[in-house]
Amino acid sequence: MKFTVLLQDVLVFLAVFLRVGIAISVFPFFRSVEIPTTFKALMVFFVTLIFYLPLASHIAPIPTDPILMGGIIIQELLFGILLSFSLLLVLGAFELAGEIMSFQMGFGFAQVADPLTGVQITIISRFLQFLATLLFFAIDGHHFIITAIYKSFDTFPIGSLFDLSIDPLAPRLIHLSATCLALAIKISAPIIIVLFLTELGMGLIAKFAPQINILVVGFAVTILVGIFFAYLAVGGWGEMVSRAFKEAFTTIMELLEKRQ
Repeated sequence: MKFTVLLQDVLVFLAVFLRVGIAISVFPFFRSVEIPTTFKALMVFFVTLIFYLPLASHIAPIPTDPILMGGIIIQELLFGILLSFSLLLVLGAFELAGEIMSFQMGFGFAQVADPLTGVQITIISRFLQFLATLLFFAIDGHHFIITAIYKSFDTFPIGSLFDLSIDPLAPRLIHLSATCLALAIKISAPIIIVLFLTELGMGLIAKFAPQINILVVGFAVTILVGIFFAYLAVGGWGEMVSRAFKEAFTTIMELLEKRQ
């Protein structure tokens, strides 16, 4: 029995592999260095294999010209970034809220290296990232990512990204950006208000009891008060995370439905 592999079949498989690999690697929760590279490579390979079987007959032949293939690679890279942009905005909102709260609580001096991005990040921001990650998987966000990638092959065939009209989608992305900025303010607002009143009270204490060293006591008080009220606000944060991710999912689905 002779088994023949055609060059065009290999190119189609590699094209599917490229889109799946870029999309998964760009998405926030799959680009962490904490996940072994071997695991990510095997996951991309098997997801590509599952996609390739039903999609092989629907994908147009891939050109063998190096220039055209380079254009396809660039388009797939841009598509992966565009697909994950909404989720990146949501995560950026929670990271910004954590930075604001950490600064107010005095945790700005204690920063750790974020294993996800390799940059310095505050403890509260890292906690909010963990919370967002857990809720992302709790609402089956990973299933949505796989579905969105599969649907993208029908909506945007390989090499057709430049046919996309960004004009109808731009207002939606701008609105989502504004919503995420407002979300960061809403998350951090209770802690900011409580810590402002706490510092106001300590200022009055320093005025009427100057023998108390507020500079030494103040750090411990603001940290304890901030952690306590953050504990009380965790339930509300969970609802905000779920709503923000659902709005990001809606934006991604609109992207997959917008054609010129």
